[in-house]
Amino acid sequence: MRRLHNWLHRLAISLLVAAMPATAAMAQSVEDIAGATEQLAEARDLGQVLSWQVLFDEPRPSRVPLGPLTALGMVDDWANVDGTGSRSWYLRRGGVRQMEGMFRRQRELLERAGFEIRAAGFSQDRSGSGVGSLAWVDLYLSVNGLPAGAPILSAPEAPQRGAIVASREGPAGTLWAVVLLLQPEERQIGTLVDLSQALRTGAPPALGAEALQRAMAMHGHVALDGLTYVGESGGLAPGSEPVLRIVARYLQANVRQSFRVVGHSDESAPLDTAQRETQRQAEAVVTALVERYGASRERLRAFGMGPLSPIFPNDTQAGRERNRRVELVAGP
Repeated sequence: MRRLHNWLHRLAISLLVAAMPATAAMAQSVEDIAGATEQLAEARDLGQVLSWQVLFDEPRPSRVPLGPLTALGMVDDWANVDGTGSRSWYLRRGGVRQMEGMFRRQRELLERAGFEIRAAGFSQDRSGSGVGSLAWVDLYLSVNGLPAGAPILSAPEAPQRGAIVASREGPAGTLWAVVLLLQPEERQIGTLVDLSQALRTGAPPALGAEALQRAMAMHGHVALDGLTYVGESGGLAPGSEPVLRIVARYLQANVRQSFRVVGHSDESAPLDTAQRETQRQAEAVVTALVERYGASRERLRAFGMGPLSPIFPNDTQAGRERNRRVELVAGP
C-alpha cells in the first residue's frame, strides 16, 4: 500500500510539472552562479541551476552536426558557424527515470521558442551511432572542445544521454542551439546548452531544394531567398533562375497541391504602393514558373501583401531587409 501511495504521489507531481505553462520554465534560480546571465530563458527547464558558463563576445568558429554517425564514425552533414555565443551548464536533481522526460520537454521548449529541430535523439544505453549516442556526443565535444575549468559532464558509467540540434532565424542571422542531456552523477541531470549566433553579413543564401522541402513539410510556406528583381518594373533578374528551377521541381513533385506566391514588403512605402509592388513581384514569379518551366497556372495564385505580414520588427535595417520577401505558400 505504501509503495502504491508513493507511486501515485510521484505521478501527481509529474502531471503537475507537465501542466505548467512554458513561462514557468523561464525563471532564474537563486542558486545560479554569481554573475551568470541567462542566454535562452525561454528554453530553460524547471528546477535547473546554472552552475557554469562561458560567454564569447567575439566571433569564434564552431561546428554543428546535423545528422548521425556514419559507418566510419563521422558525421557527413555539418553547419560551420562563425559567431558570438555561449556555453552554459545546468544541473538539477533526477535520475535515469527522469532523463527521457526532460529530453522531450527540452525539445518542446525549443519548439515553443520558435526553433526548428534539425536533429535530435535519445540513447538508452552506451551503444549506437545515432544523434545523442555516446559516440555522437563524444565526437561533438571533441570537435567543439570545452575550455579549461569546465565541469565533468558525464560519469563514465552513465547509460543515458540525449542531444538536440536546433536553429532559429532572426533578422541578423541564424541562432544555433546544441543541447546535450547528460548524467554527471547518479542522482543528477546535467544540460549543456551551446549557443552560436551566426551574423549575416549580406543577403541570406539562396534557397536550396532540401531547405524548401523541409520548410514546406514543417510550416507550409517558405521564403524564396535568392530571387532578385530589376528596378521598379518588378521583373526577375537572371540570377533568380537557380531558385526558380528548384521551385519548379518541387511543383512537379507535388502535382495535386495548389500554391500561392505571396509578396511582402517593409513599412517604408505607403500601403497602396507597397501592395502594388509586391503584387507585381509575386506575379513575376508565377509568370516565370509557367512560361519557362511549364508549371500549371491553375495551381498558382499571386498575392501582394505589402507590409501587412512582417516576420521581424521594422525598426532595424536587418529586419526591414528580411521582411522584403516572396513566399511560396501551400493552399489555394
